[in-house]
Amino acid sequence: MEKNQESVTKMALQFLAEAIGQCPAGLEKSTNQDVIFAVVGFQFGAVQSAAYVAGLDEQSCTDIAGDVLARINGMEQEIVAQFLSVMPMLAHKEYPPIGIGGQAIIRFYNAATDKEKLTAAGALREILRQIDEA
Repeated sequence: MEKNQESVTKMALQFLAEAIGQCPAGLEKSTNQDVIFAVVGFQFGAVQSAAYVAGLDEQSCTDIAGDVLARINGMEQEIVAQFLSVMPMLAHKEYPPIGIGGQAIIRFYNAATDKEKLTAAGALREILRQIDEA
């Protein structure tokens, strides 16, 4: 179980670093609530999907998500906990960035070519573009 958690954490961090690398600079300084929730939702969805594929339970998923969100966004644990407290409700309401993040990480790791990997990692950038245009 411990080994699965480590591999899921590593996998999620690699994928999310790639996804964020394709986004506009200054993303971490955004004060736009829509952007912040979209990014965190995407990240949560990716971690959740990777955890489920690895056969981990919901608590393990939440633990990994907390670790990954704190590390990749440089967030304090209190802020991460606030986001994690609303993610299950957003997932239940089928908040699109969560589902997109979950699908994107699977596509990323199943990609046969670098182009397919870039397309999967670019899903976050596409979400942000749509928010920007709204």
